[in-house]
Amino acid sequence: MSGLMPELLRSLDLQPMVEKIGEGAVLDFVEYSLLRESADAKLYHLLAKVCSASQRAEASNRQGEENLRKLQEACLRVTHLLQASCLALRRLQLDHQDQRLAREALESQLAYMQACLQRSLVSFDSSA
Repeated sequence: MSGLMPELLRSLDLQPMVEKIGEGAVLDFVEYSLLRESADAKLYHLLAKVCSASQRAEASNRQGEENLRKLQEACLRVTHLLQASCLALRRLQLDHQDQRLAREALESQLAYMQACLQRSLVSFDSSA
């Protein structure tokens, strides 16, 4: 990837796609890929900043960089697990009521993560 590509990806305004997702719409493959690539570019940019700050700080302050890397790995793992779980559930050929239960259970897990993010951002924003 050229040096310009990550810059372009991280500068993208993802809000229209986020709103589309919030409305329950399904992203097509190109949108989905673009969202992932842009999210990664934004995180890599943040990691570069954190790494630069960590080099000037004590070793104990480098935990932030490691946590961000682990978060990215965990997000990738979660997306793979979600896809695999949905595939496994589809293969079970659940009845309508159990499909609704499965959807509710998966969406609840994501809502829990979103709530965690919102709570964490509030404390992060108030520290600035």
